[in-house]
Amino acid sequence: MSSKGSIWELGSGSGLFCVLLALGFLSGNAVNAQAAKQACNVSSSMALDLDRFAGIWWEIARQPVGLMFCTEINVTVLNTAQDNVLIDTTYSNSPVYPWVNQTMNATLTVASGTVAPSGYNFSYWNDPVNTPYTVFKVLDTDYTNFAFICGYTNATDNSTEFGMIIARNRTLSTVYLDSLESESSAHYANFANGTMSLITQDDTCTGNGADPSTAFTVFYAVFALVIYFLTK
Repeated sequence: MSSKGSIWELGSGSGLFCVLLALGFLSGNAVNAQAAKQACNVSSSMALDLDRFAGIWWEIARQPVGLMFCTEINVTVLNTAQDNVLIDTTYSNSPVYPWVNQTMNATLTVASGTVAPSGYNFSYWNDPVNTPYTVFKVLDTDYTNFAFICGYTNATDNSTEFGMIIARNRTLSTVYLDSLESESSAHYANFANGTMSLITQDDTCTGNGADPSTAFTVFYAVFALVIYFLTK
């Protein structure tokens, strides 16, 4: 009996050891998976085919929340050696009047087909001032549907980092957007699965969904302001 008891105790200990070993293995894999997510400041901007990347993009989601709505990004490749990319970004900064928009622009030098480890550090001209310099990095794109972009204003301060999902279509299905958030958050630290802030891109961006009485009130206010300065 004592011999059998010893064998049983050894077996139980071995089983427990195997369970603990398995748990440790799974925990290690989870830690490694988390560690595999790259922060923006240590990521490179991918080698872009500029001609394929050019055109209209719409900002769909951002992490953390931004201050712009109805954001359209128009990328134009210029036939110059320097400052060969022109970016016009049209946006609204008012959730109440999203159809009232403005455009800021920037030119920068981008080498087509070349990885940019430090990304692209540039400032927009947003009349009457320049915006703060911000680093942008294109992490991934299929050129025809989506692109993942991260950026920061201070490489040593993670609180200035952000992640953006942009797309060729102004509105995306919930299923497709969920898949983009899942894919981006699995690889990059500046994205979140299911909790990114969605950017307004509905009919209100063009005024089609605006309350006519509200639109009239805005028009009247602007008209009254113009008359005031003309008669002052």
